[in-house]
Amino acid sequence: MTNRNFQRPALRHRRRHLVKQLFSSWPWVIWLSAAVAVLLLLPGGLHRIRFHGVAERTYEYVSPIEDGRLKTLLVGMGEAVHAGQLLGELDNVALATELLMDQASLMKTSDKVHAIRCDVENLKLDEAKTAAELQALESRWTRTQDLLSKNLLLEQDAEDLRPQIEATRKVLGHYPDLIAQLEKRLAAAQSHVEQFNSEELKQLQAAQCRLEANTAGVVAEVLHQPGDVVETGDPILRISNVSTSRIIAFVPEERRGDIMEGEKCRVIASASREVHMGTVQTVTADIRKLPVFTGFGDQILRGRRIVIQLDEGDELVPGERVVVVPDISIMEQWMGKR
Repeated sequence: MTNRNFQRPALRHRRRHLVKQLFSSWPWVIWLSAAVAVLLLLPGGLHRIRFHGVAERTYEYVSPIEDGRLKTLLVGMGEAVHAGQLLGELDNVALATELLMDQASLMKTSDKVHAIRCDVENLKLDEAKTAAELQALESRWTRTQDLLSKNLLLEQDAEDLRPQIEATRKVLGHYPDLIAQLEKRLAAAQSHVEQFNSEELKQLQAAQCRLEANTAGVVAEVLHQPGDVVETGDPILRISNVSTSRIIAFVPEERRGDIMEGEKCRVIASASREVHMGTVQTVTADIRKLPVFTGFGDQILRGRRIVIQLDEGDELVPGERVVVVPDISIMEQWMGKR
């Protein structure tokens, strides 16, 4: 043992010792296996480039265009509706009053038309009478001139007819203008009567009192009940879309170059793991703080919104969470060949 040239022989690692060491480190193997399993089970899998998004939700608010009392409501929460379906009716007293006023105005205008027509006929009759009087005066003037030439009549008596003839001619000359003015007023009144259509007013009243759906969907919320007084523009119902083919996703500020407009991508539903193909339609230009679900919780991050249109025939449930990955191989994503 005191010999300085003595060397301890190398220890032999027997195989059973190696197996024993491997089994003694089994917690690390389990943790590594669990990590790989989690990565594989995530919606994005092993993809390095992935963005979180949600299927677009759109709403239609059904509102009246006139103030009124909600008379009937024909649908309830959760009911499916189609475009053009009658949803309810309003009891609009103001429109009914307006219709009555319009009808009274029509009657007044009709009476005015009859009065003007009578005035025109009376003027034409007076014109004919004045023309006959003028003709009679001119005949008397001719006979007076014959008698005056034969010295059978005084000249003073003959001259008395001249002012009457001149005055009658002036009066007769004013009749055409008066008749033309009355006929113009008559035409305007008749045009006003022709433009008024009580049936159209009734249809307009019915249309303004009807609540109809413009798009198909499901009643998501009922904001008023029958008997409530509703003002113009005050929503009564909220209708949600049943399915959608548009995805709204979030791109972090530093990942803008990872996806472009017109690029094909895969949309993976978080719940069903179904994979849909789509195309990036738009990428917003401005960067802002936006709420986003990152897979582990809701956060407020800086970035952009992207809109993805699914291929024809593919649809998702509105509000369903998805993961968007570019349609390239995993190797290209991790090796940086983009």
